[in-house]
Amino acid sequence: MTTRRTLLVGCAALAIAVPVRAQEKAAEASLREAIKRYVAAWNSHDVQAWSSFLTDDIWYTEAIDYYQRMKGREAVLAFFGDVVKTSDLVWDVQQVKMMPDGTATAVVRHVANILPKTGEKYASSFESVPSLTRWRMEGDRWRMFYFTSHKGTALAEMQKDGIK
Repeated sequence: MTTRRTLLVGCAALAIAVPVRAQEKAAEASLREAIKRYVAAWNSHDVQAWSSFLTDDIWYTEAIDYYQRMKGREAVLAFFGDVVKTSDLVWDVQQVKMMPDGTATAVVRHVANILPKTGEKYASSFESVPSLTRWRMEGDRWRMFYFTSHKGTALAEMQKDGIK
């Protein structure tokens, strides 16, 4: 009797776990696609298209921002609008973690290539590894609500989110 009950409980748990994992995989795939579209919007140098991926309450940092100058969509546009127009972006997604609250954290290798580009060479490039970005669904699409390319901050946030 105990063996049969254990088997039934195990089967029920598996029946619940398999669809949940499938949903997480689908959510991760859709997030990775959103990240590709985000980078493409940046690289089209269309500030409005790029900013459509940002939440109204985003906190976007390139370094430690103790004063939260780049908190909120309008502040981020003021600081980074010209950067979007004058650089190309490369993000290599290193890791994605779907969080229990429905948000997602992505660790990326972030490279900003500063225009103009002569042949295959950019005026300059900056690489940040790791950078960390957090996303949530708003309506039917992923939007970014946090970004940092500051290594120390990214590592601390990764630890908070249980990412190694």
